[in-house]
Amino acid sequence: MNDEKLVLNRYLLQKRIALGGSAEVWHARDRKLNRAVAVKRLHAHLLPDAASRRRLAAEARAAARLAHPGIVEIYDVDTEGEMPVLVMELVDGESLAARLDRGGPLPADEAARIAADVGDALYHAHRQGIIHRDVKPGNVLLGRDGSTRLVDFGIAHSLAAAAERLTLDGSVVGTPRYMAPEQLTDGAIGPRTDLFGLGLLLHEMLTGRLPFKATAPVALAEEQAAGPPPVNGIEPPLAALIRACLEPNAEKRPVHAGAVATALRAWLVGDPAPALAVAARQPVPPAPEPSVDTQAVTQQMVAVGPPVEPLPAAPAAPAPRPRQPQHAGAPGRGPRRPVAAAAALAAVALIALLTVAFLDPSRLPTIAAPSSTPTVAPTPTPPPAWLAELVQAYRDACGPRDADQVAIDLAAMTEEEARDHVEELTDGCDDGKPGKGRGNGDGGGGGD
Repeated sequence: MNDEKLVLNRYLLQKRIALGGSAEVWHARDRKLNRAVAVKRLHAHLLPDAASRRRLAAEARAAARLAHPGIVEIYDVDTEGEMPVLVMELVDGESLAARLDRGGPLPADEAARIAADVGDALYHAHRQGIIHRDVKPGNVLLGRDGSTRLVDFGIAHSLAAAAERLTLDGSVVGTPRYMAPEQLTDGAIGPRTDLFGLGLLLHEMLTGRLPFKATAPVALAEEQAAGPPPVNGIEPPLAALIRACLEPNAEKRPVHAGAVATALRAWLVGDPAPALAVAARQPVPPAPEPSVDTQAVTQQMVAVGPPVEPLPAAPAAPAPRPRQPQHAGAPGRGPRRPVAAAAALAAVALIALLTVAFLDPSRLPTIAAPSSTPTVAPTPTPPPAWLAELVQAYRDACGPRDADQVAIDLAAMTEEEARDHVEELTDGCDDGKPGKGRGNGDGGGGGD
Protein backbone atom coordinates (compact mmCIF):
# COMPACT_ATOMS: atom_id res chain seq x y z
CA MET A 1 0.00 0.00 0.00
CA ASN A 2 1.23 3.51 -0.83
CA ASP A 3 2.21 5.14 2.48
CA GLU A 4 1.27 8.55 1.08
CA LYS A 5 -2.33 7.38 0.93
CA LEU A 6 -2.41 6.36 4.60
CA VAL A 7 -2.74 9.16 7.16
CA LEU A 8 -1.92 8.55 10.83
CA ASN A 9 -1.63 4.87 9.96
CA ARG A 10 -5.42 4.75 10.04
CA TYR A 11 -7.17 6.90 7.42
CA LEU A 12 -6.90 5.64 3.84
CA LEU A 13 -7.21 8.49 1.32
CA GLN A 14 -9.47 7.40 -1.55
CA LYS A 15 -10.53 10.43 -3.58
CA ARG A 16 -9.70 14.13 -3.46
CA ILE A 17 -12.96 16.06 -3.35
CA ALA A 18 -11.78 19.66 -2.91
CA LEU A 19 -8.62 21.70 -3.44
CA GLY A 20 -8.16 25.30 -2.35
CA GLY A 21 -5.60 27.88 -1.33
CA SER A 22 -5.38 26.65 2.24
CA ALA A 23 -6.16 22.93 2.08
CA GLU A 24 -7.17 19.86 0.17
CA VAL A 25 -10.04 17.62 1.28
CA TRP A 26 -10.16 13.87 0.73
CA HIS A 27 -12.85 11.24 0.94
CA ALA A 28 -11.18 8.63 3.12
CA ARG A 29 -11.85 5.38 4.98
CA ASP A 30 -11.24 5.00 8.70
CA ARG A 31 -9.75 1.50 8.76
CA LYS A 32 -10.15 1.13 12.52
CA LEU A 33 -13.88 1.94 12.65
CA ASN A 34 -14.65 1.02 9.01
CA ARG A 35 -16.44 4.25 8.16
CA ALA A 36 -16.14 7.02 5.61
CA VAL A 37 -14.56 10.27 6.81
CA ALA A 38 -13.31 13.55 5.37
CA VAL A 39 -9.60 14.28 5.75
CA LYS A 40 -8.56 17.92 5.39
CA ARG A 41 -4.83 18.39 4.78
CA LEU A 42 -3.71 21.97 5.39
CA HIS A 43 -0.90 23.34 3.27
CA ALA A 44 2.27 23.25 5.36
CA HIS A 45 3.45 26.79 4.54
CA LEU A 46 0.38 28.23 6.29
CA LEU A 47 1.36 26.63 9.62
CA PRO A 48 5.15 26.83 9.55
CA ASP A 49 5.93 26.98 13.28
CA ALA A 50 5.12 25.23 16.53
CA ALA A 51 2.96 28.09 17.85
CA SER A 52 0.59 28.09 14.86
CA ARG A 53 0.27 24.30 15.01
CA ARG A 54 -0.46 24.38 18.73
CA ARG A 55 -3.22 26.87 18.05
CA LEU A 56 -4.70 24.62 15.35
CA ALA A 57 -4.72 21.68 17.77
CA ALA A 58 -6.35 23.81 20.47
CA GLU A 59 -9.01 25.13 18.07
CA ALA A 60 -9.73 21.58 16.85
CA ARG A 61 -10.16 20.34 20.43
CA ALA A 62 -12.53 23.21 21.21
CA ALA A 63 -14.56 22.67 18.03
CA ALA A 64 -14.74 18.92 18.71
CA ARG A 65 -16.65 19.70 21.90
CA LEU A 66 -19.45 21.44 19.99
CA ALA A 67 -22.39 19.03 20.10
CA HIS A 68 -24.89 20.44 17.63
CA PRO A 69 -26.69 18.95 14.62
CA GLY A 70 -25.70 21.97 12.50
CA ILE A 71 -21.96 21.65 13.05
CA VAL A 72 -19.77 19.04 11.37
CA GLU A 73 -18.07 16.74 13.85
CA ILE A 74 -14.29 16.64 14.21
CA TYR A 75 -12.88 13.18 14.87
CA ASP A 76 -9.11 13.62 14.92
CA VAL A 77 -6.29 16.13 14.49
CA ASP A 78 -2.58 15.80 13.78
CA THR A 79 -0.12 18.68 13.72
CA GLU A 80 3.11 16.68 13.81
CA GLY A 81 3.34 15.63 10.17
CA GLU A 82 4.50 17.66 7.19
CA MET A 83 0.88 18.61 6.40
CA PRO A 84 -1.36 19.26 9.43
CA VAL A 85 -4.50 17.11 9.25
CA LEU A 86 -8.09 17.40 10.45
CA VAL A 87 -10.32 14.32 10.26
CA MET A 88 -14.03 15.14 10.11
CA GLU A 89 -17.46 13.73 9.52
CA LEU A 90 -18.09 13.19 5.81
CA VAL A 91 -21.32 14.73 4.53
CA ASP A 92 -23.08 13.52 1.43
CA GLY A 93 -23.92 16.71 -0.42
CA GLU A 94 -22.37 19.86 -1.82
CA SER A 95 -21.26 23.25 -0.58
CA LEU A 96 -23.55 26.25 -0.77
CA ALA A 97 -20.90 27.85 -3.00
CA ALA A 98 -21.26 25.01 -5.52
CA ARG A 99 -25.04 25.29 -5.36
CA LEU A 100 -24.97 29.04 -6.06
CA ASP A 101 -22.43 28.61 -8.86
CA ARG A 102 -24.61 25.98 -10.48
CA GLY A 103 -28.07 27.44 -10.06
CA GLY A 104 -27.81 31.11 -9.10
CA PRO A 105 -29.96 32.76 -6.42
CA LEU A 106 -32.16 30.59 -4.21
CA PRO A 107 -35.89 30.95 -3.55
CA ALA A 108 -36.50 33.21 -0.56
CA ASP A 109 -37.89 30.40 1.61
CA GLU A 110 -34.91 28.15 0.98
CA ALA A 111 -32.42 30.95 1.60
CA ALA A 112 -34.15 31.90 4.87
CA ARG A 113 -34.14 28.28 6.07
CA ILE A 114 -30.43 27.84 5.33
CA ALA A 115 -29.56 31.14 7.01
CA ALA A 116 -31.65 30.18 10.06
CA ASP A 117 -29.82 26.85 10.32
CA VAL A 118 -26.44 28.60 10.10
CA GLY A 119 -27.62 31.13 12.70
CA ASP A 120 -28.61 28.31 15.06
CA ALA A 121 -25.17 26.70 14.69
CA LEU A 122 -23.38 30.00 15.27
CA TYR A 123 -25.49 30.79 18.33
CA HIS A 124 -24.60 27.42 19.86
CA ALA A 125 -20.88 27.95 19.21
CA HIS A 126 -20.93 31.54 20.49
CA ARG A 127 -22.46 30.39 23.76
CA GLN A 128 -19.45 28.09 24.17
CA GLY A 129 -17.04 30.97 23.54
CA ILE A 130 -16.13 29.90 19.97
CA ILE A 131 -16.26 32.29 17.01
CA HIS A 132 -16.21 30.96 13.46
CA ARG A 133 -14.57 33.99 11.73
CA ASP A 134 -15.06 32.60 8.21
CA VAL A 135 -18.80 32.37 7.44
CA LYS A 136 -19.06 32.01 3.67
CA PRO A 137 -20.80 29.73 1.14
CA GLY A 138 -17.74 27.48 0.85
CA ASN A 139 -18.02 26.63 4.56
CA VAL A 140 -21.72 25.73 4.43
CA LEU A 141 -22.65 22.21 3.28
CA LEU A 142 -26.05 21.24 1.99
CA GLY A 143 -26.75 17.56 2.63
CA ARG A 144 -28.78 15.44 0.28
CA ASP A 145 -31.08 14.80 3.25
CA GLY A 146 -32.02 18.51 3.39
CA SER A 147 -29.64 19.38 6.20
CA THR A 148 -27.45 22.46 6.42
CA ARG A 149 -24.07 22.11 8.10
CA LEU A 150 -21.31 24.55 9.06
CA VAL A 151 -17.64 23.56 8.99
CA ASP A 152 -14.16 24.87 9.78
CA PHE A 153 -14.67 26.51 13.17
CA GLY A 154 -11.43 28.14 14.23
CA ILE A 155 -9.34 27.33 11.17
CA ALA A 156 -9.27 30.97 10.08
CA HIS A 157 -8.09 31.90 13.58
CA SER A 158 -5.41 29.22 13.49
CA LEU A 159 -4.03 30.46 10.18
CA ALA A 160 -4.21 34.18 10.97
CA ALA A 161 -0.78 34.58 12.58
CA ALA A 162 1.02 32.69 9.84
CA ALA A 163 -0.95 34.61 7.21
CA GLU A 164 0.25 37.92 8.63
CA ARG A 165 3.86 36.81 8.46
CA LEU A 166 3.37 35.81 4.83
CA THR A 167 2.09 39.26 3.76
CA LEU A 168 5.09 41.52 3.53
CA ASP A 169 3.04 44.44 2.23
CA GLY A 170 0.40 44.23 4.97
CA SER A 171 -2.34 42.91 2.66
CA VAL A 172 -4.87 40.36 3.87
CA VAL A 173 -4.61 36.64 3.16
CA GLY A 174 -7.88 34.75 2.76
CA THR A 175 -11.29 35.84 1.49
CA PRO A 176 -11.54 39.60 2.19
CA ARG A 177 -14.98 39.97 0.59
CA TYR A 178 -16.47 37.79 3.36
CA MET A 179 -14.74 39.67 6.18
CA ALA A 180 -16.40 42.02 8.63
CA PRO A 181 -15.06 45.59 8.92
CA GLU A 182 -13.32 44.77 12.20
CA GLN A 183 -11.42 41.94 10.50
CA LEU A 184 -10.22 44.21 7.71
CA THR A 185 -9.16 46.99 10.08
CA ASP A 186 -7.61 44.80 12.80
CA GLY A 187 -10.41 45.59 15.23
CA ALA A 188 -11.87 43.55 18.07
CA ILE A 189 -13.40 40.22 17.03
CA GLY A 190 -16.54 38.91 18.74
CA PRO A 191 -19.72 36.90 18.10
CA ARG A 192 -21.20 39.74 16.06
CA THR A 193 -18.31 39.38 13.61
CA ASP A 194 -20.01 36.17 12.48
CA LEU A 195 -23.31 38.06 12.12
CA PHE A 196 -21.74 40.19 9.40
CA GLY A 197 -20.86 36.98 7.56
CA LEU A 198 -24.41 35.71 8.07
CA GLY A 199 -25.79 38.90 6.51
CA LEU A 200 -23.47 38.51 3.52
CA LEU A 201 -24.53 34.88 3.19
CA LEU A 202 -28.25 35.69 3.15
CA HIS A 203 -27.74 38.54 0.67
CA GLU A 204 -25.76 36.33 -1.71
CA MET A 205 -28.32 33.51 -1.51
CA LEU A 206 -31.16 35.90 -2.38
CA THR A 207 -29.42 37.95 -5.08
CA GLY A 208 -26.57 35.78 -6.36
CA ARG A 209 -24.01 38.45 -5.52
CA LEU A 210 -22.33 40.15 -2.57
CA PRO A 211 -23.55 43.61 -1.51
CA PHE A 212 -20.13 45.29 -1.67
CA LYS A 213 -18.33 45.60 -5.00
CA ALA A 214 -14.75 46.28 -3.90
CA THR A 215 -12.31 43.37 -3.70
CA ALA A 216 -9.12 44.99 -2.38
CA PRO A 217 -9.09 45.10 1.44
CA VAL A 218 -8.58 48.87 1.80
CA ALA A 219 -11.26 49.79 -0.73
CA LEU A 220 -13.62 47.19 0.71
CA ALA A 221 -13.16 48.56 4.23
CA GLU A 222 -14.00 52.06 2.97
CA GLU A 223 -17.12 50.78 1.19
CA GLN A 224 -18.27 48.89 4.29
CA ALA A 225 -17.71 51.94 6.50
CA ALA A 226 -20.31 53.83 4.46
CA GLY A 227 -22.95 51.39 5.68
CA PRO A 228 -24.94 48.65 3.98
CA PRO A 229 -26.12 49.53 0.49
CA PRO A 230 -29.82 49.47 -0.47
CA VAL A 231 -31.24 45.95 -0.66
CA ASN A 232 -33.64 45.93 -3.59
CA GLY A 233 -35.97 43.20 -4.80
CA ILE A 234 -36.07 41.42 -1.43
CA GLU A 235 -39.05 41.23 0.93
CA PRO A 236 -38.75 44.05 3.51
CA PRO A 237 -38.35 41.83 6.62
CA LEU A 238 -35.44 39.93 5.03
CA ALA A 239 -33.92 43.15 3.69
CA ALA A 240 -34.14 44.67 7.18
CA LEU A 241 -32.34 41.65 8.69
CA ILE A 242 -29.58 41.84 6.08
CA ARG A 243 -29.00 45.55 6.67
CA ALA A 244 -28.94 45.00 10.44
CA CYS A 245 -26.31 42.27 10.14
CA LEU A 246 -24.20 44.42 7.79
CA GLU A 247 -23.92 47.38 10.13
CA PRO A 248 -20.27 48.53 10.09
CA ASN A 249 -20.40 49.09 13.86
CA ALA A 250 -20.61 45.63 15.44
CA GLU A 251 -22.47 47.01 18.46
CA LYS A 252 -25.37 48.01 16.20
CA ARG A 253 -25.83 44.51 14.77
CA PRO A 254 -28.46 42.13 16.23
CA VAL A 255 -27.81 41.02 19.78
CA HIS A 256 -26.93 37.44 18.79
CA ALA A 257 -27.26 34.85 16.03
CA GLY A 258 -30.09 33.07 17.85
CA ALA A 259 -32.32 36.12 17.53
CA VAL A 260 -31.67 36.23 13.77
CA ALA A 261 -32.47 32.50 13.43
CA THR A 262 -35.70 32.89 15.41
CA ALA A 263 -36.77 35.86 13.27
CA LEU A 264 -36.10 33.94 10.04
CA ARG A 265 -38.13 30.94 11.21
CA ALA A 266 -41.01 33.21 12.19
CA TRP A 267 -40.90 34.80 8.73
CA LEU A 268 -41.03 31.33 7.17
CA VAL A 269 -44.43 30.72 8.80
CA GLY A 270 -45.75 34.13 7.86
CA ASP A 271 -44.84 36.42 10.78
CA PRO A 272 -42.57 39.35 9.79
CA ALA A 273 -42.69 41.05 13.20
CA PRO A 274 -39.64 39.33 14.79
CA ALA A 275 -37.44 40.16 11.78
CA LEU A 276 -38.41 43.81 11.97
CA ALA A 277 -37.89 43.78 15.74
CA VAL A 278 -34.39 42.31 15.40
CA ALA A 279 -33.52 44.89 12.77
CA ALA A 280 -34.71 47.63 15.12
CA ARG A 281 -32.80 46.04 18.02
CA GLN A 282 -35.98 45.44 20.02
CA PRO A 283 -36.20 42.46 22.39
CA VAL A 284 -36.89 39.11 20.74
CA PRO A 285 -37.14 35.76 22.56
CA PRO A 286 -33.80 33.93 22.24
CA ALA A 287 -33.52 30.84 20.09
CA PRO A 288 -34.03 27.53 21.95
CA GLU A 289 -31.43 24.80 21.95
CA PRO A 290 -32.65 21.47 20.52
CA SER A 291 -33.96 18.93 22.99
CA VAL A 292 -31.95 15.74 23.42
CA ASP A 293 -33.64 12.46 22.47
CA THR A 294 -31.64 9.89 24.39
CA GLN A 295 -33.55 7.09 22.68
CA ALA A 296 -32.64 8.21 19.17
CA VAL A 297 -30.19 6.11 17.21
CA THR A 298 -27.27 8.13 15.88
CA GLN A 299 -27.47 8.30 12.11
CA GLN A 300 -24.19 7.96 10.26
CA MET A 301 -23.58 10.84 7.90
CA VAL A 302 -21.13 11.28 5.08
CA ALA A 303 -19.41 14.70 5.18
CA VAL A 304 -17.23 16.48 2.60
CA GLY A 305 -16.25 19.43 4.65
CA PRO A 306 -18.95 21.49 6.40
CA PRO A 307 -22.42 20.11 7.22
CA VAL A 308 -25.20 21.47 9.42
CA GLU A 309 -28.70 20.28 10.18
CA PRO A 310 -31.73 22.38 10.96
CA LEU A 311 -32.76 22.76 14.58
CA PRO A 312 -36.35 22.25 15.69
CA ALA A 313 -38.67 25.01 14.54
CA ALA A 314 -38.66 28.34 16.35
CA PRO A 315 -41.35 29.11 18.95
CA ALA A 316 -44.88 28.95 17.58
CA ALA A 317 -45.73 31.90 15.39
CA PRO A 318 -49.10 33.39 14.40
CA ALA A 319 -51.09 31.82 11.59
CA PRO A 320 -49.39 32.26 8.21
CA ARG A 321 -50.32 35.22 6.09
CA PRO A 322 -51.27 34.42 2.46
CA ARG A 323 -48.09 33.67 0.49
CA GLN A 324 -46.77 31.26 -2.03
CA PRO A 325 -46.05 27.77 -0.61
CA GLN A 326 -43.21 27.63 1.91
CA HIS A 327 -40.47 25.04 2.14
CA ALA A 328 -39.13 24.95 5.64
CA GLY A 329 -36.82 22.02 4.97
CA ALA A 330 -36.43 18.63 6.57
CA PRO A 331 -36.75 18.40 10.36
CA GLY A 332 -33.56 18.17 12.38
CA ARG A 333 -32.23 14.90 13.67
CA GLY A 334 -31.47 16.37 17.07
CA PRO A 335 -28.06 16.17 18.71
CA ARG A 336 -25.88 13.27 17.67
CA ARG A 337 -24.20 12.96 21.08
CA PRO A 338 -25.51 11.94 24.53
CA VAL A 339 -26.41 14.37 27.29
CA ALA A 340 -23.11 13.83 29.11
CA ALA A 341 -21.16 15.12 26.13
CA ALA A 342 -23.49 18.09 25.77
CA ALA A 343 -22.92 18.95 29.44
CA ALA A 344 -19.15 18.66 29.11
CA LEU A 345 -18.73 20.72 25.95
CA ALA A 346 -19.02 24.02 27.84
CA ALA A 347 -16.19 23.26 30.28
CA VAL A 348 -13.38 24.91 28.33
CA ALA A 349 -15.39 28.03 27.54
CA LEU A 350 -16.60 28.26 31.16
CA ILE A 351 -13.04 28.22 32.46
CA ALA A 352 -12.06 30.88 29.94
CA LEU A 353 -15.04 33.07 30.77
CA LEU A 354 -14.35 32.71 34.49
CA THR A 355 -10.80 33.83 33.82
CA VAL A 356 -12.07 36.84 31.87
CA ALA A 357 -14.43 37.70 34.73
CA PHE A 358 -11.65 37.27 37.30
CA LEU A 359 -9.42 39.72 35.44
CA ASP A 360 -12.07 42.17 34.23
CA PRO A 361 -15.73 41.45 35.12
CA SER A 362 -16.99 44.11 32.71
CA ARG A 363 -15.86 42.03 29.72
CA LEU A 364 -18.19 39.11 30.28
CA PRO A 365 -20.39 38.48 27.21
CA THR A 366 -24.04 39.52 27.34
CA ILE A 367 -25.48 36.79 25.10
CA ALA A 368 -28.81 35.67 26.53
CA ALA A 369 -29.39 32.06 27.51
CA PRO A 370 -31.82 30.24 25.20
CA SER A 371 -34.22 29.01 27.85
CA SER A 372 -36.73 31.21 29.64
CA THR A 373 -37.26 28.56 32.36
CA PRO A 374 -35.59 29.58 35.64
CA THR A 375 -32.77 27.26 36.65
CA VAL A 376 -30.50 27.05 39.65
CA ALA A 377 -26.98 27.80 38.50
CA PRO A 378 -24.27 25.63 40.06
CA THR A 379 -21.41 27.36 41.83
CA PRO A 380 -18.71 27.66 39.14
CA THR A 381 -15.29 26.18 39.75
CA PRO A 382 -12.61 28.90 39.75
CA PRO A 383 -10.19 28.76 36.81
CA PRO A 384 -6.79 27.19 37.43
CA ALA A 385 -4.33 29.64 38.97
CA TRP A 386 -1.92 29.17 36.08
CA LEU A 387 -4.59 30.17 33.55
CA ALA A 388 -5.36 33.44 35.31
CA GLU A 389 -1.62 34.04 35.72
CA LEU A 390 -0.93 33.56 31.99
CA VAL A 391 -3.82 35.76 30.85
CA GLN A 392 -2.62 38.49 33.22
CA ALA A 393 0.92 38.06 31.84
CA TYR A 394 -0.45 38.61 28.33
CA ARG A 395 -2.38 41.70 29.45
CA ASP A 396 0.72 43.12 31.18
CA ALA A 397 2.89 42.62 28.10
CA CYS A 398 0.44 43.32 25.28
CA GLY A 399 -2.41 45.30 26.77
CA PRO A 400 -6.07 44.32 27.21
CA ARG A 401 -6.86 43.94 23.53
CA ASP A 402 -7.57 40.32 22.51
CA ALA A 403 -7.17 39.18 26.15
CA ASP A 404 -10.62 37.57 26.12
CA GLN A 405 -9.81 35.49 23.05
CA VAL A 406 -6.40 34.57 24.49
CA ALA A 407 -8.15 33.26 27.62
CA ILE A 408 -10.40 31.07 25.49
CA ASP A 409 -7.41 29.80 23.48
CA LEU A 410 -5.42 28.96 26.60
CA ALA A 411 -8.32 27.17 28.28
CA ALA A 412 -8.26 24.58 25.50
CA MET A 413 -4.53 23.87 26.04
CA THR A 414 -2.50 22.02 28.60
CA GLU A 415 -0.54 24.19 31.03
CA GLU A 416 2.72 23.50 29.19
CA GLU A 417 1.20 24.35 25.79
CA ALA A 418 -0.39 27.47 27.24
CA ARG A 419 2.88 28.74 28.73
CA ASP A 420 4.69 28.20 25.41
CA HIS A 421 1.88 29.95 23.55
CA VAL A 422 1.89 33.01 25.82
CA GLU A 423 5.68 33.22 25.49
CA GLU A 424 5.29 33.25 21.68
CA LEU A 425 2.63 35.99 21.88
CA THR A 426 4.42 38.25 24.34
CA ASP A 427 7.71 37.98 22.43
CA GLY A 428 6.06 39.97 19.64
CA CYS A 429 4.61 42.69 21.87
CA ASP A 430 6.10 46.14 22.04
CA ASP A 431 5.09 48.91 24.45
CA GLY A 432 1.86 47.23 25.46
CA LYS A 433 0.66 46.56 21.91
CA PRO A 434 -0.50 43.15 20.66
CA GLY A 435 2.21 41.02 19.11
CA LYS A 436 2.46 40.16 15.46
CA GLY A 437 0.98 36.73 16.13
CA ARG A 438 -2.47 38.17 16.99
CA GLY A 439 -3.73 38.93 13.52
CA ASN A 440 -7.47 39.11 12.92
CA GLY A 441 -7.29 38.24 9.23
CA ASP A 442 -9.03 35.43 7.41
CA GLY A 443 -7.10 32.20 7.04
CA GLY A 444 -9.30 30.95 4.23
CA GLY A 445 -10.36 27.98 6.33
CA GLY A 446 -12.45 26.25 3.72
CA GLY A 447 -11.22 23.95 1.05
CA ASP A 448 -12.66 26.16 -1.63
